[in-house]
Amino acid sequence: MGKDAFLNKVAGFQRLLLDTNSVIYFLQGISPYDAILNPLFGLFEQQNLEAVISVITETELLVGPLKKDNKEALTMVKLFLNDFPGLKVIPISRQIGQMAAAIRARTNLRLPDALIIATAKHTGCGAIIGNDPAWSKIDTSAAELPEVILLDAYV
Repeated sequence: MGKDAFLNKVAGFQRLLLDTNSVIYFLQGISPYDAILNPLFGLFEQQNLEAVISVITETELLVGPLKKDNKEALTMVKLFLNDFPGLKVIPISRQIGQMAAAIRARTNLRLPDALIIATAKHTGCGAIIGNDPAWSKIDTSAAELPEVILLDAYV
C-alpha cells in the first residue's frame, strides 16, 4: 500500500501505541520499514501525534544491547526512551494487569503481548503499530481494543 496510505491511516488518530518491533525497525533503520516509520516518528517529534510504549517494550528494547554488551546501542536506546519528543513509557498498573488477564483469556496471546495491548487500551490509544501477525487475528471491535496496524501491510 505504501507510505502515503500508511500516513493517511494513522492521521485519524491522536495517540498510538508502538509495539517493540516498530521501535527496533526505526532505531536500526531497517528497510523497508524505515520508509514508513521515519515520517511517523517525525510526526511524534513535531508532537502532532502522541506515541506510547509499555514498560514491557522498554524492557525488550534494552535486552539486546545488554546481552551483547553493546554500549553504543544501549546509549541510543536509553536516549530514545528518555528524550524522544512525544513518547511516553507507561508502567504496568493493577488496572492494566487486570485488562491484560481479560485479553489473554479471550485471545490466548502471550502475557507480554496482552500487557502491551492492555496498555494501549488503558491509555486511550486508537491503534497499535506493530508487525505481529497474531495480533491481526484479534477481533478488536468485539473486544473493544485498539485497532492493530501491521507494518507489513504497507511496505
